[in-house]
Order: sequence, then structure tokens, then C-alpha cells
Amino acid sequence: MADRMKGILAYSAVVFIFLLGWKTLDISDLMGNGPDLIPSPTLSFVALALVTGLFFDFLVQYTSLTAVKTAMTMGSVRILFYDIFGIMSGSQDVTGAVVDIIFTLTLSYMTGKTYEKVVKQTPSSTFTP
Repeated sequence: MADRMKGILAYSAVVFIFLLGWKTLDISDLMGNGPDLIPSPTLSFVALALVTGLFFDFLVQYTSLTAVKTAMTMGSVRILFYDIFGIMSGSQDVTGAVVDIIFTLTLSYMTGKTYEKVVKQTPSSTFTP
């Protein structure tokens, strides 16, 4: 369980760093704006990173896929339902979508690799609870 908690925290830390970069570079302005549920961006990023980390760990355990495959699957689903559908419906700018797709794929790969290294998961191994 300690390895899983370290993995969740490492995954969450990478997500948090990417979210701070996202905010710092103002990439979010390409995507549109909505109301903030948590007014502080930092607290919002911490909450999002932890919830995503817990969900990611659940998916790794549930599917028995490697961390990288799970992360890339999550990223691909996000790209399909946010960027591709956004472009097709006209609510997403193509330039913003390309930047977001590159960001999402990079984030997915890095979080999966980080999780694998922290929990010492090899591509041929799967978790047992």
C-alpha cells in the first residue's frame, strides 16, 4: 500500500506541475473560460491533481494495464471527447486543440512513467492488491 501511495503522490505531483505550467503560460485562454469551483488556482490544482491521482491508481489496479498504457488511454479519451469533438462542433480553435493535444500526450506519458518508476512497475508486471 505504501508503494501505491507513493505512486499516487508522484503522479499527482507531475499533474500539479503541468497544471501550474498550463496556468503560467496562459494556454487555458485558448480553451475558453468557465466558473471556478475553488477560487484559488493553486488549491484547485492540488485538488484536481489528487483526485486524478486516485482515479488513475484505481484504473491501474482495475485494468491491470501498465501505468503508461493507462495514462495514455486516459489522455486519448480526453483528446477525443474534448479536442476532436470541440473542433468538429466549432467550439474549439484548431491551434488551441493542437497545443492541448501535445500537452495532454506529454502529460500522460510523463505521469505514467513517473508512476511506474515510483512503484517499481515493469511493463511485464501487473499489480496485485
